[in-house]
Amino acid sequence: MTHGALGEGTPDGDILIRRGVILTGRALFKGWAIATTLWLVGLYIVLAATSQGFLLDLALMVLMYGYGIALVTGVPLAWILGYLLRPIRNQWIHVAAFFIVPTLGFWALGSMLGFGWTIGALGLWATVGLAAALGRMAVWRDVAVR
Repeated sequence: MTHGALGEGTPDGDILIRRGVILTGRALFKGWAIATTLWLVGLYIVLAATSQGFLLDLALMVLMYGYGIALVTGVPLAWILGYLLRPIRNQWIHVAAFFIVPTLGFWALGSMLGFGWTIGALGLWATVGLAAALGRMAVWRDVAVR
């Protein structure tokens, strides 16, 4: 019998570890780093293709603001989503949720900020969801399944 601080008690007073998919801290950071890097590389390519130069300045701006914002918003959102998905053992559902939730969430937020409710805006925010899903898929073997 497995003992631990988290879980439900048994009639004998033993504590069992909860079942489900546990996104460890290492997996969370690795997934965040992969997802953020993928999204920022794509963003930089699009911005560099449409800019008039200043590619080094643009790269530094994307890196500084991109990783900073992703650290402040992406890590907490990924942790919350991973926590809510913990009881679901099918990891494909996790990957799908990591695509759908950021895509629709940022589409709604972006639309409220004035980007509009268009399909084009949804496509823009789907890049965030795709990066998040690929980041979640990258940590498939790093999570603890109990």
